[in-house]
Amino acid sequence: MTFRPPSKSLTPRDYLFITFVVILFLIVSTMLISANLTLKGGGDFYVHWVAGRAFLFDKIDPYGAEIPVRVQELVYGGPAQAGDEPYILDTPFHILLLYFPFSLLSDPQIARAIFTLILELALFSLALLSLRLTDWATPPTFVVLFILFCIFNFYAFQALLEASPVLLLGLIYASILLALRAGQDELAGALMAVSLYHWEVGAPFLFLVAWRVYREGRGRVLAGFGMLSFTLITASILWYPNWIIPFLRAGLNNLRSDFGFTTHEVFAQIFPSQNGALAWVFIGILIITLGYEWSTAHSADLRKFYWTCCLSLAAAPLLGFRTEMGHLAVLVIPLALIFAVVHDRWQSVRNGLPILLLLVVFLVPWAGYFFGLPRFDRLAREIMFLFLPLFTIIGLYWIRWWAIRPPRTWADLANRQSGLGTPSKIIRATRPPIVNRKS
Repeated sequence: MTFRPPSKSLTPRDYLFITFVVILFLIVSTMLISANLTLKGGGDFYVHWVAGRAFLFDKIDPYGAEIPVRVQELVYGGPAQAGDEPYILDTPFHILLLYFPFSLLSDPQIARAIFTLILELALFSLALLSLRLTDWATPPTFVVLFILFCIFNFYAFQALLEASPVLLLGLIYASILLALRAGQDELAGALMAVSLYHWEVGAPFLFLVAWRVYREGRGRVLAGFGMLSFTLITASILWYPNWIIPFLRAGLNNLRSDFGFTTHEVFAQIFPSQNGALAWVFIGILIITLGYEWSTAHSADLRKFYWTCCLSLAAAPLLGFRTEMGHLAVLVIPLALIFAVVHDRWQSVRNGLPILLLLVVFLVPWAGYFFGLPRFDRLAREIMFLFLPLFTIIGLYWIRWWAIRPPRTWADLANRQSGLGTPSKIIRATRPPIVNRKS
């Protein structure tokens, strides 16, 4: 009997399915854009949109004093008050170039609605990639719950309200880890090239990745980074040759603003009698801890490296830099690892414990928003800010032993109800999984 390979051409049923998916996507996108038009805020996007339009059409310095005035008028209806974000542009000009297509749209609400749609799609993709990073055969029920959690949790809601690019950055961070694991080094380098802003969100993570790449001698990552960075920086210098000094000046001005959260201010609010001394102790311990973990991760296997990347993301908001509530949305990456290892190791309650932890992370910030803010205001905000990174760091150290160590023997796998699978699967694997895969 002669067997013929399957036809590579699409069948009428395939075309029908593709058409249905495209139509469904367009309908959902249109509905989301309509909903996004009703959102208030959006200053994190408007500062880039206004700066781009001012530079393209009015020939105004995007780092000048006129830009915050225009953005504040859009967001607040007038000058910013004490405690409001001043919206000073501190994005490098070669990254600002990526916002220019949106600046061609004259209506700020439409531009913001389209950009928010991209953020919503990025948030959905971030949820899926975070689960994929864990190498966890995720139960379908938990996949749905995790996606809903990522979309509707308090911190993602804050990021969407401000149209913060942090959701895109989170997707880029997860994609960098996946690209490195898959050996797609040029792609990883290119992704790193477009993630070099909002340092308060990902600086420790990017530093660790760069150090790991250097220690492994993966020159193709540098090639991908260099090619895209050279293209963008060359275009930026040709377009605006003297942007570096105004950019640095704007960055310093933004650091002096009193908007957002810092570890010093949070500790001073919670422990007023200590005058911020505890914050220095806490930051010092955190830096020493990160230094130790980094020193062991640069040459460790993928498990340890991935776990340390998650720790770096969780620790970044607490290192003393001024940051915002919505920036914590990127912590869904380490949260996925925590849920995966908990499900894998605590078999007697594995179906319920990850869901319980997910509900805790989801409900506590919203409870603080609805019940804590009306009564305690600033103190409630500080606690809500501290909650997620502290929960994530504690969770990462809780599961550290199981997350960074493979199963001891094949027999250990065979005797467990949930594991990586059969020995043949282990033999076929080209890289060690990050957590044990369910057979």
